[in-house]
Amino acid sequence: MDRAIFELKTGVEATSLYILLCALLDQGEAITLNRARAQWNGDDEDLFAAAAELVRRGLLRAAEPLGGDTPIAVTPREDWA
Repeated sequence: MDRAIFELKTGVEATSLYILLCALLDQGEAITLNRARAQWNGDDEDLFAAAAELVRRGLLRAAEPLGGDTPIAVTPREDWA
């Protein structure tokens, strides 16, 4: 996890999802929204909105349309918008 996420002033849900996805990555897991959903405390609408914000800001890369089983990649800080 790159602590620079806190400097971007992303929404609470987006920041939480970023931290969750990084934790899954650190555990060696492939990351998808379906995998994150197992530990997500909010509803699906918030999950997908948070993911869309992270993709829009360049913190995540994923194929469009972003679905539950779409593989997600966390991008390095240099690629963030």
